[in-house]
Amino acid sequence: MRKIIGIDPGIRNTGWSVITLEEKNYNIKLIGNGSISIDSRLNTNDRLFKLFCKLNKIIQDFSPNEAAIEEIFINKNPKSSVTLCYARGVALLSLTVAKLSITEYKANFVKKSITGNGHADKTQVMYMVKQITQNSDIKCHNSSDATAVAICHAYSKS
Repeated sequence: MRKIIGIDPGIRNTGWSVITLEEKNYNIKLIGNGSISIDSRLNTNDRLFKLFCKLNKIIQDFSPNEAAIEEIFINKNPKSSVTLCYARGVALLSLTVAKLSITEYKANFVKKSITGNGHADKTQVMYMVKQITQNSDIKCHNSSDATAVAICHAYSKS
């Protein structure tokens, strides 16, 4: 059985999700998900350190054997794009320290593999993630997006 952690990186909120995939019947089961929220009043270094510590704890608690992370797209605000890259770098470091194999996916590829539409909105992605995992407990878009990344990886590497 494969156990995959999916990460949707962010400096304010980082979505995470851990799924299992039974390769015999391609059954996907959501075993944990959430959003790591970091106090925006902290300086960037402290926020990144807290993100690193929290991701390490999640990895330790769930012991995934594979990782998938969403690639960064550069938006109109270069400063926020750079800060987002910092958070992504911290996530990659956490996954690397845990010696996980890491695969990166473009957001449009994830959306297309989950919904059939590379430009699906977050509500459509969340709906399909709930259908695929047969789990309606997913409450926020960050964890839904992270679950979509993990599912995309499961489908892509099957």
